[in-house]
Amino acid sequence: MRKALLLIISIAMIAGGLYLVAAELLWATRIYFKVVIGGGALMSLGAYLLWEDFIGPLFGKGGN
Repeated sequence: MRKALLLIISIAMIAGGLYLVAAELLWATRIYFKVVIGGGALMSLGAYLLWEDFIGPLFGKGGN
């Protein structure tokens, strides 16, 4: 159950960060780089969680 919840949260973090960056760069009339940096950080953290708990252990690279 913990792994499934972590998978859902990490995918949501990646999707939310991607949405923030895309919305700010493509559709905003004024670009706030704090939002772009925040979205990038959110995507990076979600990708890190996904790598450490799911993708890395499949390949024997990192993880617990």
